[in-house]
Amino acid sequence: MKLTYALIVAMLFLTACQLITTDDSRGRQEYRGARARTKMQNYKIFKLTKRCDPPGAACSRTNNQCCHACSSPPPGQGKGKCTNA
Repeated sequence: MKLTYALIVAMLFLTACQLITTDDSRGRQEYRGARARTKMQNYKIFKLTKRCDPPGAACSRTNNQCCHACSSPPPGQGKGKCTNA
């Protein structure tokens, strides 16, 4: 019986803590969304300003950082070259 009362009191205490925390953070919820939106915009800008290798630089299928395309290597050579096309 004492254990049941202890559990009921603990549940009431935890519920009260959740309600107090919810009321306290009610005005700050909008800022979290604005921060997430700003981070997403910064990520898009970062993706758009990605550095790439200029035409004529060596490239391969596994390491392709060309701005446009990587031409296939001639027979007997392991690396191709970045192209504009």
